[in-house]
Amino acid sequence: MFNVEKIRNQISLRALAEEAGAEFSDNYHVSSHCPLPRHAGDRSSLAFTIYDHGQSWKCHSSCPADANGGDVISFYIAWKKVDFITACNELMERVINPRAFLPRQELITDISADFPSELLPPSKKWHSRAEYFIQKWEQNLADETGRCAREYLEKERGLTQKTWRAFHLGYNPFNLYDHPSQWGLDGKKIWLPRGIVIPGFYQKKPWYLKIRRPLPGHSLEKYIGIWTEKDGLKNIKFGVPRGGHSTLFRLEVLDYSPVLILTEGEWDAMLLWEYCADLFDVGTIGGASAKFDALDLALLTRYQSIFVVYDKDKAGDEGGKYIAKLQEKLKRFSLIEAPAHDLTEYWKSGGDIREWARRLPCYPTSKTRNVARHG
Repeated sequence: MFNVEKIRNQISLRALAEEAGAEFSDNYHVSSHCPLPRHAGDRSSLAFTIYDHGQSWKCHSSCPADANGGDVISFYIAWKKVDFITACNELMERVINPRAFLPRQELITDISADFPSELLPPSKKWHSRAEYFIQKWEQNLADETGRCAREYLEKERGLTQKTWRAFHLGYNPFNLYDHPSQWGLDGKKIWLPRGIVIPGFYQKKPWYLKIRRPLPGHSLEKYIGIWTEKDGLKNIKFGVPRGGHSTLFRLEVLDYSPVLILTEGEWDAMLLWEYCADLFDVGTIGGASAKFDALDLALLTRYQSIFVVYDKDKAGDEGGKYIAKLQEKLKRFSLIEAPAHDLTEYWKSGGDIREWARRLPCYPTSKTRNVARHG
């Protein structure tokens, strides 16, 4: 049961707008670009305004008349594209349990005393060093150095240039051992192995790096060279430089879809984005054994429906049990079955990823979004 007055008095319109993507210059300014998904005009102008001491809002530019002003409830309706009853019920959840719906950075501060340090952001020094290498590796992938790596991405992973650039993929042609002080760390050197680089971002900052290595017998060997003793460990697929922290792998966009599909790993997430960027938002849970932490769950509150597809194997079955248990408490989660062992195998066998997506129960009936936003 919801209480409209409690919602209006206890839910901050400004905080909700910021969660949707609004950016106010400081605590005193009340204008921002419009964060609403149906806004059709220039998003660089400060068309969105909060007034009446934070109780009302209006877009002075290109939002449709039926979604252009009102109170916190009308904003939620325009943002989430839901009806009044649904909006009030979901907002009432925030009144009852506000901590579960805090923005990620605010939640980090709020829970830092209760959760282990690995949930906190990497240090500024780690961010800076990771950004340096990401830029360098992106350039490697784009020039002659990365020709063989590009061929691997196209032929073995189904990914084209638009996807490499969107996700900031890169290529590291040499094994590197960087001094830990460069990353704000102590102890052993930071291992940056040879391979395809997949960075994970949150709020436009790198939070982790994964480097897919050319292990013995793996198809990557025939593209970037065989594994040798100099490459080190031969039974670990990904090199993961220490000091980073896990976060949901996805693209951060303003006009996100109400539907999110999470795959088991980054490769399938990027393949799904390659073919279906205008249909859904995509991301990954980060592995069959991965679990959502409080920060992930706070971030996922923006989606009306979240569908998870695991690989068809024993590990995927265990991951499915976790989601089924989670669904008992969070009804927005659902499982969908992979069309083969995984989406990449389905694509390599000649399967049509987009047609598979159109047959899903979560396929949107509303007008699809403009894929150019991902370019």
